[in-house]
Amino acid sequence: MSAPLSFTLPDLCVLQFQGADAVSFLHAQVSNDLEHLAADQACIAAYCTAKGRSLATMVLWREQDETVFALVRRDLSEALIKRLRMFVLRSKVTISLSELQVYGVADSSPAQAVWSLRRDGTDTLIQAPGELNGLRRFWRVSPLQDAAAQASEGRWESADILAGLPWIGAATQDLFIPQTLNLDLIGGINFKKGCYPGQEVVARSHYRGTIKRRMMAARTAVLDTAPQVQEGSDVFLRSSTDTSAELAAAARIINQTWLAEQQRSYILMEVVLADLEQGQFQLEQGQALELQPLPYALPELSSSDGTN
Repeated sequence: MSAPLSFTLPDLCVLQFQGADAVSFLHAQVSNDLEHLAADQACIAAYCTAKGRSLATMVLWREQDETVFALVRRDLSEALIKRLRMFVLRSKVTISLSELQVYGVADSSPAQAVWSLRRDGTDTLIQAPGELNGLRRFWRVSPLQDAAAQASEGRWESADILAGLPWIGAATQDLFIPQTLNLDLIGGINFKKGCYPGQEVVARSHYRGTIKRRMMAARTAVLDTAPQVQEGSDVFLRSSTDTSAELAAAARIINQTWLAEQQRSYILMEVVLADLEQGQFQLEQGQALELQPLPYALPELSSSDGTN
């Protein structure tokens, strides 16, 4: 049996929404339903512009003392707080960056449903999608420092990528609609709730079936050194029939990490679905990318027997 693992996750932080209107305010801002979110559940959601472009992905949960917490990327937290405060108006809610610490934990504890939540003293434990070394993954949000936690070195982040879990960061704000991040496939969009910024665009894409891009996972071969990969940058397509053809941008990087123990880069990228059969995806520096299976089906690629 593998030993439990605990990782520091400095790229993540927790926003706090507190006050009598915290739930109703945030419910009206994000793509998921907070008003009916149970005390033992978290959810994933997008916060969008009026044009339906994602400004953040966040994991949300409620507390009994008129508080909602949101797990987000740290590099966009300051801008996100500033923007959300613009819409508070007369709502009774304060928005701040909490001092809570975020850890990734993998152990052999009994399986819980993804996004299920439990409390252990002052800690909040949220079941994350995917596995790491065959172990269940969950986020542990704690007011205390964990001296035993170790640097991830890409292990936790690559597990996020293989689980098909997107994190919008500062470099990728305003680039992707929630469906191209596959949020509709992992319970991140409630199509029956009321209005929120971008709701019309998101609903139109859903009901008209106009999703032409989807998020997919990929990895490089084993490399001597980590490639220079930036979130928000392009992935290119080299023709399988004409290797001398000029490279064409065919995808955009959402998340990336270098997994030190495997000497590979793992990538989530938004892909033009029509390009999937056209050739080999590669990074700008020339490293070829191998597509990796996601743990959920992409409807646009599903065959009659239900497989990708």
